[in-house]
Amino acid sequence: MITKTLLAQPHLSVITRHADSELRHIQDLIEHRVLVDGRAELEALFGALLGNPEVISKASPKTLDLIGHSTPGKSLLLLGDWVIDAANPTVTAYFRELADQEVFPRLGITALRLLGCRTADTGAGRATILALADLLGVEVFGTRGLIYAAHYDARGFADERRYALVGSRELAIETSPPANLPAIEAWPQELDIDALPSAAGVEPTGAWTHRVATAPEMREVLRHVQRRDGAQMPGLLAAPHSELVFPGHAAGTYRRAQVVLDGEFVRFFPRGAAAPGIVFAVADPHSLLQVIATLPSLPTRHALPPLSR
Repeated sequence: MITKTLLAQPHLSVITRHADSELRHIQDLIEHRVLVDGRAELEALFGALLGNPEVISKASPKTLDLIGHSTPGKSLLLLGDWVIDAANPTVTAYFRELADQEVFPRLGITALRLLGCRTADTGAGRATILALADLLGVEVFGTRGLIYAAHYDARGFADERRYALVGSRELAIETSPPANLPAIEAWPQELDIDALPSAAGVEPTGAWTHRVATAPEMREVLRHVQRRDGAQMPGLLAAPHSELVFPGHAAGTYRRAQVVLDGEFVRFFPRGAAAPGIVFAVADPHSLLQVIATLPSLPTRHALPPLSR
């Protein structure tokens, strides 16, 4: 049912109707949302909105948030049974028609967000974002990394989760990574704890809490980490909740990890401290923080104690 309230929201949240438990959780979280199963139902939604003058009169500036899973490999947004892929001429024709009919301005839509996992992490995903921005004349956003129900609240995609988004303007001016850094592997990445580089010594790197973990204690930490779903999140600038120091490959060497966003992610550094970290989601943040609270703190600028492997 279309109501005046729908277009008065800061986000017009459109979600895949037939979904798994994660998407159903998102459906339950968002107070004002519309469920669709593909392009035909999205088109019907626009028609219903545009055909109701009373609803249009209440429209305020907003984002159009299309919410679903992304396809394997190319990480293109899947809305119901519709893959939003600018390489498909039917898709581009649809969005060109929206632009020709001025659908977005009439509904107060000032930006489009493709909210699925890693929709800006692949060449196909970035090409789609840039093509849609060019067709629609608005900023189009995708995601870098993983998106969960925790990224949403009753109003839609939570403002404090904007670190996970990248816009078409930024993508248009991005340059290649520095030549001295290894190439970024395909996503998702799997955590190989034994492949993490070691250092001879580790000093505190910031004002946050630093804790020391033995090998058995680190295994308990890793039990909470979803180790097959790593992603680089360049926009994740929040200070760590805490940093963990744990045994390296040889005696007297150490490795480190950072707990971020109140335990929702753990960041590791497989390419060394100078390269961007890779974050892995945590299944139960509260339980992880309880484990970390039991670990001893690292004294500032003191030698690290011997750690058993």
